[in-house]
Amino acid sequence: MLNHLAGLAADPSPLRREVVVDGVPLVVRGLCAEDATALTAFLAGLSCDSRRFWHGDADDTEEAAGWIEAIGRYDKLRLVAHEPGREDRLAGVVDLSFSLPEGFEITRYAAYGIELDEERTARFGPCVANEWQGRGLAAALLPPAWDAIRLFGRERVVLFGGVHAGNHRARRFYARHGFVETGEVDGTVDMMRDLP
Repeated sequence: MLNHLAGLAADPSPLRREVVVDGVPLVVRGLCAEDATALTAFLAGLSCDSRRFWHGDADDTEEAAGWIEAIGRYDKLRLVAHEPGREDRLAGVVDLSFSLPEGFEITRYAAYGIELDEERTARFGPCVANEWQGRGLAAALLPPAWDAIRLFGRERVVLFGGVHAGNHRARRFYARHGFVETGEVDGTVDMMRDLP
């Protein structure tokens, strides 16, 4: 897997897709080192609700630097979306992980009676900039994310960290797109879906 991630870091072209959202063309591609400033700005621009549900209280610059440092090195693959020629202004990001460490999803799902196959499962966490929310970008990011996941031979997707039980909008969105709720622990609802 690490060789494949390193290969995509060197040549991310297999990840590149074009989508149209609310009449606006967007490029979806792999995160690259040159995205550090844009990623920091994206994280800093998240609303309080978005930050609470997705990013938390981490320092934006440190978080972005960590993502950049991880390119091609760990179990992570991140996608970014932006208008063509506007690499400085990210519309959305997708965080993908190809490991299931003990104490997180694999442990929670086991408590629900679901055994996750580490070789066939990916963790998925999308986030959309405030000005793009409600316009269809989150849905448009799904096919490029599924394509990226399939490159690694994975066929099951679980939400990275689950979704806050009170985030009804996100829970409805995921349900509309084939995710099923599997259980809830400490106010976090786990959801998964199998890729067609």
